[in-house]
Amino acid sequence: MNALLTNPFKERLRKGEVQIGLWLSSTTAYMAEIAATSGYDWLLIDGEHAPNTIQDLYHQLQAVAPYASHPVIRPVEGSKPLIKQVLDIGAQTLLIPMVDTADQARQVVS
Repeated sequence: MNALLTNPFKERLRKGEVQIGLWLSSTTAYMAEIAATSGYDWLLIDGEHAPNTIQDLYHQLQAVAPYASHPVIRPVEGSKPLIKQVLDIGAQTLLIPMVDTADQARQVVS
C-alpha cells in the first residue's frame, strides 16, 4: 500500500493495540505542535467545542504533520460540505459529533 495513503491510527485500532492520546481544545498551531512532540499516539483537534475554523484546523494539521502523533479532527458537525472541507485540508481521521445511532452513522458515511 502507498505510504501516503496508510492510516497508522486506524491500522492500530484494527490490531486492537492500545493508543494514548490527547484532546486539544486550543485554536493555535503552536499548542498542536507542542503536543505532537510529547509522544502521544494521537491528538484530537476539537472543532465542536473549541472555536476552530477550517483555517485553524488546517494550520494545526500542518503543525502536527512532521511528527508521529496522528491527528484526529472533530468538526463542529457532520454535514457533508464540512466533512469534505476537513478531508480536503488533509485530515485522514474524523470523529463526527452527535452520531448516536447506526442510522445516523450510515447517513454520515453515505
